[in-house]
Amino acid sequence: MKKTLFSGKGITIGVLLFLLSTTIFPTGCCITGKPSSKSLMNTTDNSGAVERVSVPEGVEIGDLILVDIRLDQANPWKRPGLFNEHSAIYVGNDMLIEANGVVRYRNYTQFSHWCRNFVFLRVKTANESQRLAAAEWAKSKIGTAYQVFFDFPWFGLKIADTNRKFPTANLLYCAELLWAAYYNQGIDIDRDEWAYPCWVTPNDILYDDDVEIIYRDVTNTTEIIQPDKGVYLANKKIAITVFNTVVIGFLDIEVTTENENITSVDFYIDAVYKATDTTPPYMWSWNERGSGKKVITAVARQDDGNHYSSKITVWKFF
Repeated sequence: MKKTLFSGKGITIGVLLFLLSTTIFPTGCCITGKPSSKSLMNTTDNSGAVERVSVPEGVEIGDLILVDIRLDQANPWKRPGLFNEHSAIYVGNDMLIEANGVVRYRNYTQFSHWCRNFVFLRVKTANESQRLAAAEWAKSKIGTAYQVFFDFPWFGLKIADTNRKFPTANLLYCAELLWAAYYNQGIDIDRDEWAYPCWVTPNDILYDDDVEIIYRDVTNTTEIIQPDKGVYLANKKIAITVFNTVVIGFLDIEVTTENENITSVDFYIDAVYKATDTTPPYMWSWNERGSGKKVITAVARQDDGNHYSSKITVWKFF
């Protein structure tokens, strides 16, 4: 029987409010004694210069890219599910348009360098004229200010007409840019259409009936699914958060992967090896006492030596 490490000592409301309202940004973690995870692709030569990477053959103007990015899972932009963290529209000559800080161009070489999984999509219900028009619409929005998906009170509310008199009408986030580009051509690529809460995510686009996959590259599907963003008390999630993860007492750390060749998962706390599980679902019970900011790292391994990791920074108490 597992014993709770929650001692019953009170935690002040002020400390919890601070932890729940402050963003934890990606934190480096060097795994000693084990090699680090493989990167998405080799984009540097021996001199350290970035090599040019072209889009896959067959990608056309108006096609869409969805990606997963290499960040600590505590980062607010890390979302569960494949290809669900960022997106852009292809406009030719290895150039994409994204909403990232502002609507802007980004070279595919730069774009691919910081993603770990990506998929190219085509809006199959659009003709060539509509795809070209969608790309031109995106070009017309270069310089448009960014809409922060998590900002109260509108959050990720999507608006196709950027000229409307509404607080966020002339602001765009990444998935909204793609959706609006095609919505203005008469095609709704949001699987939820106008269902509450009226926002669109990359996965809403990925699984829409108007869309088909034309190319995909999956390098690392390893994810820590417990803990995720939230507050955990004695192994139970009692609250959901956007930013920080708080763990009070013991916790079963659980890892998932879609890679059928994975045979084991190693668990680390602050780069110190703790345990290995060889049977899915991959889990380890974290029942050590201690308080403060901790980095949980999971390294999934194959028999051929390939390995893939994910990490999440948490605040641990007791």
